[in-house]
Amino acid sequence: MSGKTVSKGSGAERRFRAGVVLTSLCLCLSACAVSEPVSDVPAANRPLLAPSSTITGARLYAPPGPVFGALARPVPPAAAAPTYLNFLAPSAVAARNNAMYVADIGHRQLLRYDAAYMALSRFSDYPAASVSALAVGPDMSLYVADADAGRVMHFSWDGRLLQGFSSDTAMGRPVGILLNDASGQVLVADNLYNHVVIFNSLGRPSGTLKSLRTRSLAAMAGGPDGLYLVDRLGREVVVMGLDGEDRYVLGGGVLKDPAAIAVDGFNRVFVADAFDDSIKVFVDGEVAASFGAGQGGASFNRIASLFIERDILYVADSMNRRIQTFRIAPPATARPANE
Repeated sequence: MSGKTVSKGSGAERRFRAGVVLTSLCLCLSACAVSEPVSDVPAANRPLLAPSSTITGARLYAPPGPVFGALARPVPPAAAAPTYLNFLAPSAVAARNNAMYVADIGHRQLLRYDAAYMALSRFSDYPAASVSALAVGPDMSLYVADADAGRVMHFSWDGRLLQGFSSDTAMGRPVGILLNDASGQVLVADNLYNHVVIFNSLGRPSGTLKSLRTRSLAAMAGGPDGLYLVDRLGREVVVMGLDGEDRYVLGGGVLKDPAAIAVDGFNRVFVADAFDDSIKVFVDGEVAASFGAGQGGASFNRIASLFIERDILYVADSMNRRIQTFRIAPPATARPANE
């Protein structure tokens, strides 16, 4: 077991947790949004993170057309150039297939970037002024955590509002979302109540999972060992099993202001540290690499969100007004931890 083991409390000490078997989490999504030639450099000699693309904006297309998931052609006025839209302050990013979704609190909009067209479209009319996290379903629908509104919104692939997830007694400030594709459950990390709320497929809360160690949840990711909870006040990451039991912690004494997190299939944990605008990578509980301030060809200014789809790391580089992507090198010999 990696990291520092956490002692478990007795059943009487723990608050109510849902007796739910979570068969799968929406962790590593299908097909990369950025394609590059496959490197012939041996894996052992590749950098862990290799810069792949920097997206500061794109041509603005019409919303998706009648073909599922496809963008319509741009519809500018006659003889006029297509409109170009620059990011202002991306606060959350998620991706699936060729689509990348971005919440831009500067524009107060949800945007979809299509890698095939290299273009943006406005995803919905929802005023995205305080979006803290995004998640993409297998049907390309979008889940949006609105921290200030205290709710999670579920939109269809073409931007129609399908349902809302809320609870006056269990959710006040959502900061992270995970999807269980098999059961339709939605797991939401809540900063106000400092626990994870489990919603069923009908949008009703069915229980909670609460760590005994975390004090201020700031973000959440799923990975081979369960739920990876960023504790901003405790300056560490707490890994909690799907049974609600704390398993181990990492980053203590290293992280100064952890703000965002992503985990790959090899159980490598990527944590954005707002203290020095870096991304620290933990392997077996120890820091294996650090990127930022020019290290590893990377420079960031207020990382608001991290997301991994297969071997691509998406970084919402908020104050630099861009989304950066990095190709993640596989370990030299290891197989994914969830295989």
